Amino acid sequence: MRRVLSIAPLMAVAVLAGCSQIAAIAPVGGNHLTEVRFATIDVLQEQGIALQDVPTCTRGDDGSVACTGTTSTGDDVAASSPGSDPDRVTVTVSSKVVFDGSVSEVIDRAAGVAS
Repeated sequence: MRRVLSIAPLMAVAVLAGCSQIAAIAPVGGNHLTEVRFATIDVLQEQGIALQDVPTCTRGDDGSVACTGTTSTGDDVAASSPGSDPDRVTVTVSSKVVFDGSVSEVIDRAAGVAS
């Protein structure tokens, strides 16, 4: 009986440690909003467009993502990704489309992952 009582606290610690590890892993996987933000920044870097204000993003009720920022020359940056196609992003600078394509391909390219 004493063994069971001494093991119980150890099991509780193991369970709690597992929960905190799972919580720590969650942000690594990313989500639609985070992926669109990273892809937007990567697209702008690829094209040599320096930023003054890094894009900040919001999620719409329909799951869409919209981001806004500013280039170092003061031009407006916008990015949008529909909730119905979360792998698609359109990035504009001063209303001119500079990229329209796959979020995952941009992120993979930036990470050096062969496609």
